[in-house]
Amino acid sequence: MSRRKMNGVLTILAVMTLALSIAAHAAPAKDAKSTVTPIVKTDLRLLSPATLGATDLKAGEYSVTADDTHARFLKGGKVIAEASIQWKDESAKRQYTAVVVDANQIKEIHFAGKMKYVEITQ
Repeated sequence: MSRRKMNGVLTILAVMTLALSIAAHAAPAKDAKSTVTPIVKTDLRLLSPATLGATDLKAGEYSVTADDTHARFLKGGKVIAEASIQWKDESAKRQYTAVVVDANQIKEIHFAGKMKYVEITQ
């Protein structure tokens, strides 16, 4: 390979390395929690006010995400409430997404079509 071709190849490799380095160190999203990939993501409607962790939630529509350790209720793309969770096995797939509320506190979230649900541990 001629010296000229070799310099061209090395230049291309250097540019690609720089581009990958910049992409890998790009600034994280404003909401650092959004960088965690959810295991489950769904929408649900609370028919009455409830509490998740220490946060009171009004009745209404929410997006819910759950990863390995946390469940998050979002409204308009912003995290409204968050709680620690533990995954549990279902006896059968749920037909609908549902929450279990006891004394106004959300205790469990069951997901439509899934063989697992989350228990709120916080």
